[in-house]
Parts: sequence; structure tokens; C-alpha cells
Amino acid sequence: MITGSNAPKVLIVGAGPTGLTLGINLLRGGVPCRVIDKLPGRLPWSRALGLHARSQEIFDAMGVLDAVRRQSRAFEAIHVYGDKGRDKGALLSLPMGELPSPFPQLLCCPQPRIEAVLEERFRSLGGELWWDAELLDFQQDGSGVQARVRRHGEERQLQADLLVGTDGAHSRVRQLLGLPFVGNDYHERFLLADVDWAPDLENDAFHGFLLADGNLIAIPMPDEGWRLVVTEEPGEEGEDGDQNDAAEPDMALFHERIREALGDQAPLPGEPRWLSRFTIQRRLVSHYRRNRILLAGDACHVQSPLGAQGMNTGIADAFNLAWKLVLFCRGHGGGALLDSYQRERRPVAEDMLRGVDALSRASFVRAKVLRGARDSLLRLAGNRPQLGRRLVRRASQLDVHYRHSPLVDAGPDADLGWRHQGPLPGDRVPDAHLQSQRDGSPRRVQALLRQPVHHLLLQLGGEPDHRARVILHALLSRLPDEYLNELRVTVISRDGFELDRSDTGAGRAHLWRDHDGEFERAFGTGSRLWLMRPDGHLGYRAPLTDADYLFAYLERLFHTNVGL
Repeated sequence: MITGSNAPKVLIVGAGPTGLTLGINLLRGGVPCRVIDKLPGRLPWSRALGLHARSQEIFDAMGVLDAVRRQSRAFEAIHVYGDKGRDKGALLSLPMGELPSPFPQLLCCPQPRIEAVLEERFRSLGGELWWDAELLDFQQDGSGVQARVRRHGEERQLQADLLVGTDGAHSRVRQLLGLPFVGNDYHERFLLADVDWAPDLENDAFHGFLLADGNLIAIPMPDEGWRLVVTEEPGEEGEDGDQNDAAEPDMALFHERIREALGDQAPLPGEPRWLSRFTIQRRLVSHYRRNRILLAGDACHVQSPLGAQGMNTGIADAFNLAWKLVLFCRGHGGGALLDSYQRERRPVAEDMLRGVDALSRASFVRAKVLRGARDSLLRLAGNRPQLGRRLVRRASQLDVHYRHSPLVDAGPDADLGWRHQGPLPGDRVPDAHLQSQRDGSPRRVQALLRQPVHHLLLQLGGEPDHRARVILHALLSRLPDEYLNELRVTVISRDGFELDRSDTGAGRAHLWRDHDGEFERAFGTGSRLWLMRPDGHLGYRAPLTDADYLFAYLERLFHTNVGL
């Protein structure tokens, strides 16, 4: 049994994007961890491709986005066509460039490439990854978790403070916990092929064809090939209720759909690099936590691949959970902090599953009347740019919020006229370009997430009066000594602002200038304080005059014996 100072505080079961994202962020927070996976190594094939804007923001904070982008193809738009293919033009075209994010494009990057980048980053931070290490069972008590693992045919006992199952839809951790995984199976089946192909289609966009006899999805890959997905008629059911998949898939159905979508003269792909049949499910686990054992990613939720939500939701699960585990391992927050993970993330999964389910069912309809109604709605959305922008924001997960979380709060003046200026507690903090007062160099609010701590943004609206200066000095003089390891302070002013040397010394506060008013346009006017959590969501907001109430919030957040 591995014990003592070298033992990991967190054992992560599953080396996919969710598990590696969690491991990287634990190590960034100074918490040692180990990732194990029962596979002998990384699989070369994967259905997951799309990386949305919110996931790119997370990867930027983790220091891996540039490496992922080098492995990716950027999409500028999503095009959806009706049952006449391209002849009638797109029902709906959604441009990606207007997203309110520093990374508005949709990235196409195969999951194995993402995992390779994440593994390299994990190991560079000192993380330990065991392949061919299968979790057999575990026990937990008040002091930690004891896991029995078979590695290279030899059984081992591992001990950790916490265990997180990120081991996919067939999660061993979830099964051992005995948690219900409730949902249903879709009757539709899919064929997937990675091919060499040269169609007359934009190679910087996603193309979906809602055809009369079934669907075709065409996705340009980073290496000049294409991924094609078609829906297949359900097979006959056997005596056990399972569909008969005896017939080996081939390219015939792909050729048929391509001609229907692009015309008889369209070029056809040859033999595929990879060809697979799959079915889809819609399921959600009942609980994300049982004492010291937690679940994340596909171990919690599985859904249709339409909309590319699964991998992105798992990455966001891990980013939400990581900072809470870091605080817990440092002795802060207690069980209430861990409970907030399910309170925040399970409603997101429920909403995501509903949306993806509606999208899937709409794309599967065969009746001509229903197809016509669906296509009319899509064309209506395509003719209304504002509605299109809302759809793209939702798909990109920029609108995910935790407004009903017990972990977020606001000062007592929250309803006195400025409530709807700027983000509400629980919202993703918007990005804004700023300027360093020290050297004039550019800064971004989102870039603060590269430091995995809470960030207190002190916004000064105009030239602060004497009272505001006194409040600011008192707040800065109290914060660093009490919360130096958990908090960074940034003062943002419109025209520049000088602090006493005692307030700026030893990194107590950084001064930024909102030289073109971008921060004020995103956050509203006035002198206010904004507490951004390590996952980029707003934990607390208040007028600067309510600064004293912030300390009560920080006391609840950072101290173990107080419920949240």
C-alpha cells in the first residue's frame, strides 16, 4: 500500500479528457494525484471531435490551448440543409465569429489528439498516469479511500483522500457505488466513417443534411480527410430485444446519401480509414457524490453526439470540481463545498440532455409534414440573426450559469438599481481587454484564470472620493494577510489610479486601466467588487461600499466548520 507524503491525495479513474483535465487542475492547485486507466494505452479512434468556446477558455487557463489548436481545424460556421440537399440552399447558417469569447471558433480536433496534449501537460506537472491499471473495488471511511487495483496482472492497494470516477459510460466506479443511471436508448443507429474525400464543400464549416431518407453529417478533419456520419434504419430485434447487427457496415449508404445531398455528379469517397456502427443513449446518474467518491463526465451523463456536448460537458465538470477538491484538500470548505459540485453541475447536465434530446428527435423525424414544420422553424431561425447568436452561445456553453448555487452570493445592495448591470452571481465572468498601468501592456480578464485562485476585481467608476479610497485601503490591508494563498486582487479604473505603496507592495494588488471602456460595457458602471472563482464563474458581487460583507462570504468559503 502506498502511503505517506508520496501518496496521491486524489485517485482519478479514467484517462480521458475529463480525467486528465481534472488531474491537471489539481496539480496546478498543488494537490498530488494519480490517474489510472484499465486500457493498455490510448485508443486511436474516437467519435468526439468538437471543442466549443467555453472548453477553449478552460484549456487556455490550463496552458494547453495553443498545443490543441495546432492539432485542430477551426470552423467558422455551421450549415444545416433540408431534404433537397444543397439545391435549395442552407436552412440555417450559424456564424461562429460573433461569440463573446476570446476563442469564438469551433475547433475540430479528434479526441485522441486532445488526450495526447493533456497527458503531456499532466506529466510535465509531475502527474503520474498508470495504463493497464484496472479498478477492482474500493472501500471508504472517514480518513480516506482504499482502492484495489490490478496493474500488469498484479494486485495493488492504493490509498487516497478522495476518488473520482471519470471512467466513461460504463463506469466501474458508478457500478460499485450502485448508483442508478436512468434514461433510455434511441432506436436509431449510426454509421461513422473517416475517409479521404474532395467534395465541393467549405472545409472550414460543419455541414449537416436533414434528408428525406435519413441524415448525413460531413465534417472536415484537421488532416485533410473528412468524417461522415449517416443514420441507419433500425435493425430487426432478436429474441433478447437487441438489434441484429450481423451485417458488416460498408460505404454503400454513405454513397447514397452523398448523391442525395450533393447531386449525382458529386465525388464519392473510397475505402474508409475507419468504419464503425454505433447506437446512442440518453442517461443521467442519480448522484454525483457519495462521501469521498465523486463522478464526472460520461460516468455521470451520456447523450447523442449531435451538438458535440458530451466531451465539452465533461471538461467543464472537471474544471468546476477541481478547485473545490483543491480547497477541500487544504482543509477548507468541508462537505458542503463538495456538495456544491452536484448542486451546480447536475442541473447543467439535465438541461444539456433535454436540449440534445430535442435536437436529436427533430433530426430523426421521417414524416413529411413533421419534416416540413421542422425545416420551416430552422429557416425562420436562420433569418433572425439574434436567434442564431443565441443558439450558438447555448451550444458553445457560454450561457451555463450557477445562479441557484448555495456557493454564490451578492451584497445587500444587489437589488438597488444595478442588479441587471453586469454578470449575476453564478454567471460566467465575461472577458474584456484592459491595459496594465505598470507598463501599458494588454491584459484580458479571462487570462487571470491562468492563476488557479480566486480573483477579486475592484472596479472604480470614475475618480473615487475620499470614502471610496478609505474603503479600498481597508479592504486591501485586510485581504492579503488572511487569504494570501487563495486570492489575488486587481484594481480596474477608467483613467488610471494610484494606490499607497503599502497596498501595491509584495503583489498585494495589480492595477489595470479600462482605457476604452470595454470592462465597463461588460460589467456596468459604478464602483463595485467582483469575485471570480478559479473556474471563471462569479462567486460574489457587491458595491464597493459593501466590501465588509465580502469577508463574511470568504469566511464561509474558506473555513471548514461553517456550512455553505
